[in-house]
Amino acid sequence: MTFVDTRYVVPVSVTGPKCPMNCKHCGGVYLKHMIPVWSMERYAKESRKVFLISGGMSRNGEIPFGKWRDFLKRMKYEYGLKYNFHIGFPKEKEEIANELADVISADFFADPDVMEEVYGIRRDPLEQLELLKSYDVPVVPHVTIGIRCGEITHELRAIEFLSKAFRSLVLNVFIPTPGTFYERCSPPDVKEVVKLFGIARRFFDVVFLGCMQPRGTYRLELQKRLLNLVDGITKPVLNGKRSYNCCAFEVLKKHRR
Repeated sequence: MTFVDTRYVVPVSVTGPKCPMNCKHCGGVYLKHMIPVWSMERYAKESRKVFLISGGMSRNGEIPFGKWRDFLKRMKYEYGLKYNFHIGFPKEKEEIANELADVISADFFADPDVMEEVYGIRRDPLEQLELLKSYDVPVVPHVTIGIRCGEITHELRAIEFLSKAFRSLVLNVFIPTPGTFYERCSPPDVKEVVKLFGIARRFFDVVFLGCMQPRGTYRLELQKRLLNLVDGITKPVLNGKRSYNCCAFEVLKKHRR
């Protein structure tokens, strides 16, 4: 079991706090907790080495990494940084991520209707699967359980889809976030969440609980129930030795053993 503590991972937004998508589960709230890309050097000079590179999506589902390519490249090699690119939903291979990422994190939807309700865009699951398989760097797929207002919808199909191409999976859990369209929703039932983790355990070699989980007693109960089902728990509230990293990098370590 790996307990992943993300406190030293630097989350970076290439768009600052701006995002025109206004997705129902996020509403740009999470971008406010990320540093703007132009502030990266200060953190690199403080010997912070692991950076999550993401940002607000344009209305076509893409994150505009392009104009920051030279800057991100210089930072990476000048300071010896490691990048986890969270890529949004591009229709074509994200070449900046393919060039500079050490690992790519990618959210996946098996139901275009659910995706459209949450994000306002549609993607064909098979096309998305083939796109993720095309990258030259490791890709760690993510699925958020209950992302549509806490309701279990496409998650089982997503697990089955992804198992055709990947050996690892990160499962997150929907958080009703103040200031978003879904703020009055409830998180998915813990028992149902654990069932999905049990199914994923049968399909994948490596399964992690990701960093998105409701806080408080929900998080404690969930993590206790998952101790014997997962290979790693991100943002642990349980006692144990910590690995200070991003969960996607810890997933890769599990594969190399």
